Amino acid sequence: MSNERYAPPKVTDLLCKTVVNTKFEHLSDWNVKCFKDRLLDTTGCLFGGAIVKDNQVLTDLLYRWGGAGEAPVFLHGFRTPLPNAVLLNCVTTRSNDYGSMAFKIFGETLPSHVGETLIPLNLTLADAYGVSGADFIAHNVAAEDMTARLLYSLRRRWPYDMLLVSSAAAALTSRYYGLDAAQTKAALSYAATNSTDPANAYYDYSQEFKYHNGESARCGIMSCELAKGGWSGLSDPYFGHWGLAVRNDNDELSPNYEKCIEGLGTEYFTEGCFKRFPCGIPNTGACIAAMKVRRQFEGCYKLADISRVDVDRSGNIRYNYYAAPFSSPTQINALFCRQFNVCCVLYHGDIRIEYIQSEALQSTPELLELVQKSTSGVCPLPSGQTDPFFRVRVTMKDGAVFEDAEPAIFNTSYPTQEEIIGKFRKQVQAYGKLPKAAEEKIIDLALHIETLSDMREYTSLLMG
Repeated sequence: MSNERYAPPKVTDLLCKTVVNTKFEHLSDWNVKCFKDRLLDTTGCLFGGAIVKDNQVLTDLLYRWGGAGEAPVFLHGFRTPLPNAVLLNCVTTRSNDYGSMAFKIFGETLPSHVGETLIPLNLTLADAYGVSGADFIAHNVAAEDMTARLLYSLRRRWPYDMLLVSSAAAALTSRYYGLDAAQTKAALSYAATNSTDPANAYYDYSQEFKYHNGESARCGIMSCELAKGGWSGLSDPYFGHWGLAVRNDNDELSPNYEKCIEGLGTEYFTEGCFKRFPCGIPNTGACIAAMKVRRQFEGCYKLADISRVDVDRSGNIRYNYYAAPFSSPTQINALFCRQFNVCCVLYHGDIRIEYIQSEALQSTPELLELVQKSTSGVCPLPSGQTDPFFRVRVTMKDGAVFEDAEPAIFNTSYPTQEEIIGKFRKQVQAYGKLPKAAEEKIIDLALHIETLSDMREYTSLLMG
């Protein structure tokens, strides 16, 4: 490719055309299978997020505001204007940090949290507009592929992936609105220039970590409304002057600018990493180590016999919010603290969403006492070892020591269908209000969603 041939806005124009023209038959079998698995996984996160108490302020607010009943607020039994419904549905789904994530593109895994916005947004739009299951899949994959390629084009991908969530939302919504490529670029202009990110929410334990997803979805809706209404956009909202991509790359096109459209329209990239626990994927190794340590002393010692818990990262893992000490018995602190994740596993044998809610934490003093006995530190790499790892060491009051070290996992292995269904069932169980017949029907429909003539057959099961 030559720089002149693909000079801005050519790449963005090609991306927009592909968003508009993608059809279900263009997708690979893997695209379809992976999406269906993620649909069930994300639907589980919707049910699980419904138990998070601090979302009630949004629910009450939207109910009080009322307005045209265009779209459902899932699991709450009322309808609101579309932008309000997508806001709460996405916040709810993101609330336990349990959704699938991470784009797989050109052999790389790029951290991203797009699916926890796109899939609940897609479900909301599908209920409002009516769409077949096949088109429902195509809408999602088209938006993901565009976003993955934009993210790949950047020199620095994380945490800039968050700035692309509103673009993903606008791309998906544009297909429901029937926008052409020029209108889609106009919509993306507003989505890109009004994008948000969670900033320091993970360090400061702010609900902004999830509000970002909801506001990005609402931005996607508004961007498409403006484009449909005739508002003009930018020549190139990503790679043009002060575009979102070049602005974060020192006002230069990155080396991946042209490669990002390789295989465009014939190969589609999506997210594809599933979380084993409601916490950050990077903490998976530490949680597995805690499970193995628990099995070592289980039956010989009680939790009350523990004197100290050391949760260490190898010296080649940088300090971040996961390594910060546990400071407050709240759900958000529990989600983003490795010390707590490990102690929760030592105490319960697992991390489940019902264990990490603020009310549950505050009524489990023994767990909080165990966390107070824990430390977060660094252990040196053994001679010749370069792979990062986590080590969990439990010291008993009588001096006995139990420990295990596990690789730091930043890319989870693909789960079996049984594991995906099992995770869904756990979250529905925590929700506690879904009839068993509806639970079974959701599983069956999700795994055969491409056969539905109207997605409302699926969304009707999510009304609460």
